[in-house]
Amino acid sequence: MIQPRPPVVVVLGHIDHGKTTLLDKIRETSITARESGGITQHIGAYEVVWHDKKITFLDTPGHETFSKMRARGARVADIAILVVAADDGPKPQTIEALAAIRQADIPFVVALNKIDKPTADSDRAKSKLAEAGVLVEGWGGTVPVAAVSAKDGTGIEELLETVLLVAEMAELSADPALSGEGIVIESHLDSQRGPSATLLVTNGSVRKGAFVQAGKVWAPVRILEDTSGEAINEAGPSTPIVIAGFSEVPPIGILFQSHATKADAEKNAQAVVGVQQEQNLNQAEIGVMVKADVAGSLEALADEIKKATPEEIAVRFFDGGVGEITEGDVKTMAAAKTAFLIGFKTKAKPAVMDIALRTGVAIRTFDVIYEAIDWIKGEFTKLVPKKVVREEVGKLLVLKTFSATGGGRVVGGRVKSGRVPKGARFDVLRAGEKVFAGSVAGLQRNKIAVDELSEGEEGGLLVHTPKAIEERDTLVFFHEREA
Repeated sequence: MIQPRPPVVVVLGHIDHGKTTLLDKIRETSITARESGGITQHIGAYEVVWHDKKITFLDTPGHETFSKMRARGARVADIAILVVAADDGPKPQTIEALAAIRQADIPFVVALNKIDKPTADSDRAKSKLAEAGVLVEGWGGTVPVAAVSAKDGTGIEELLETVLLVAEMAELSADPALSGEGIVIESHLDSQRGPSATLLVTNGSVRKGAFVQAGKVWAPVRILEDTSGEAINEAGPSTPIVIAGFSEVPPIGILFQSHATKADAEKNAQAVVGVQQEQNLNQAEIGVMVKADVAGSLEALADEIKKATPEEIAVRFFDGGVGEITEGDVKTMAAAKTAFLIGFKTKAKPAVMDIALRTGVAIRTFDVIYEAIDWIKGEFTKLVPKKVVREEVGKLLVLKTFSATGGGRVVGGRVKSGRVPKGARFDVLRAGEKVFAGSVAGLQRNKIAVDELSEGEEGGLLVHTPKAIEERDTLVFFHEREA
């Protein structure tokens, strides 16, 4: 059943304009358990209760994932707070954050911070914002603005009230009855509890006793905690939670899905591994180190190897040097998944060769430079991923969706063109854009299991997807083969 849900808020802005201080002030002084509610914190998220209404803050702007792609953080959120220093105005990172907000197409509130400073000039800051295309309320626009001081707490209450008003106008909703899904906010290796993660539930509910799968890793939900570290039995939409016991530390920023059984979680995790092996061959790290008898030869050989590196593979060149190949060189190269250690007019002692054999580092020595180049070219050629040709086999329009089952998601639809074979993979198109991919586990026509649906036929599909398919989505089915 669709119900209103709390807003998820991300705080963005220039590095020196007070994002972290603002969040700290909210946590430490603006809301207390003795007054209108309480605020609790765990890794990557804050949960605020303000006048009996919850707000979830993502503490992500300074996070490495957010640094790589600020827009990802904005997409997770429903509302953004754009922090702009009243004594400075918008800066390059402000503009970058604004672009992420616009790309995510979410409403935002401007927090004019540092109004306590003698040099603060709110009108000048608003004027500069207008030049950047942000017209706030009172300046010919509709973007809400709140004047605050993260230092002394001035305006914090008004800011939170504004956020809740924007959330009310957005009419945020979700269905807590569904299996939980969302995104990994933080993850780490806990010395006592093993691989652990902070998750944000975006839809459905995560319940104790279920199994959570994030990419190729999964965890039984034996330990389920809220952001205060308190044990809970379930968590609904917009709730940040902590789960321990993953098979590995899950990557930050990856989507997760709750499953009823361990078998379902493992099956979906293995499916992701298969797709990653097919799609990410060229992302495996290849390491090369060159050792030589003299610096001139070292530089010449290293330059020629770099020129011989195919564009299709990513190679990391480790610092080599002049002299024999040492045990330390081998241990350094062991950090690469595929490692080549080339010696030119230099050698490695038998003990070093033994270590290289155990760690999987390939050592080859040469006295002729072109022989070294020919050898590494041959090894590089073996690592170039095979070209995969994709053949589209059919399209299906989704007419009906059903609740997820233990074996996957069930949808009904009509084949628009071509055919839909059992076991095929597909892309999900929504409004003409690919949103995610999946695979067909089973087909039915007139409630009878079949191996294929033909053009014009209607039927039911049991599918495996990372997120829910919606009515009117188009599924594009395909096969892939090596050219």
